[in-house]
Amino acid sequence: MYKRLLTVAVIGTAMSSGAAVAGPFQIDVGTDYSGNGETTTAPIRTLGTSDSLATSFYFGDPSVAGTQLVDTNIQTQMDSYGFEAGNYTALDGTSSVDLSDPDAVGDRNVVNLNFESGFGGEHADNGFSATDWFFDDTGWGLTIDYEIQGVTTGDPINVVDYNSGFLDLYYEDGATGDRVKVLQMDVTGSQMAAANLDLLGEITYAYPGGDDPFVQAFMRDVDQDSTFYDLWSAEVGSPVQINWRLDTNVDPPIPGDDELVAFNTEEFGDVFVRQADLNSTIRFQVPEPSALLLLGFGLIGLAFFARRRGGAEGEATMS
Repeated sequence: MYKRLLTVAVIGTAMSSGAAVAGPFQIDVGTDYSGNGETTTAPIRTLGTSDSLATSFYFGDPSVAGTQLVDTNIQTQMDSYGFEAGNYTALDGTSSVDLSDPDAVGDRNVVNLNFESGFGGEHADNGFSATDWFFDDTGWGLTIDYEIQGVTTGDPINVVDYNSGFLDLYYEDGATGDRVKVLQMDVTGSQMAAANLDLLGEITYAYPGGDDPFVQAFMRDVDQDSTFYDLWSAEVGSPVQINWRLDTNVDPPIPGDDELVAFNTEEFGDVFVRQADLNSTIRFQVPEPSALLLLGFGLIGLAFFARRRGGAEGEATMS
């Protein structure tokens, strides 16, 4: 009994010792835009979005539990649900624009690199200004395309449960019009209390283009001095699952009738749409090596004691 309690205590210590923390990361754009001899930003705590256009599609009554919904800012996806651009609220999607024209790029929704210390040091201003870093014809920027699916729960504490979908982070070069997907964030769950919505998920590079060297080097964890890709792909050591959390406010969580636009489609029947501007913060959580090591010791200990116990019980049966 003592050995069993000891093993549980070791594992409990590992799980409670900060197995995942929102540590700083850096972005390597591969080009010295600012002429300071660097291609990499200073350490960043979070990515911030501001006034990002959000469109919610409810395939049924939003106030009824079990209603399916989709949130997206991708124009082609909006069109597939029967939402014709221009007929309702003005849209600003990113997928149907001429990317060769920097002025035609749609919703540039990542507007803040929240640096670890102040403005971020001498390498922070790498291709963007302190007040407005949307790229021009000599700089760069980031956008997020997303489509997330969920269901209304009827629960006033957690009125929507998002359980699948993705957020794709794109690097955009203002000079060339190139748009490169540098990270995919899969949605695994959500938490909603009052007007606060947190989306939760895991990062992945298992998508076409995820093996590109530029993509692999784009984001680096500062504490472990390793790229997100190397940690995720387990090229060195054990695999590491990097989680992310997006924190935003949705007020009210379920829209009123005056916030909805209703239309009928042959494929989906009655569809209700709400559009809003959202501000949000994205954090990346990378497990600490010490926590992983401690957890490993706990699991090894559990296996050892289970084997010892099994052997002892076998001996007792034979005797």
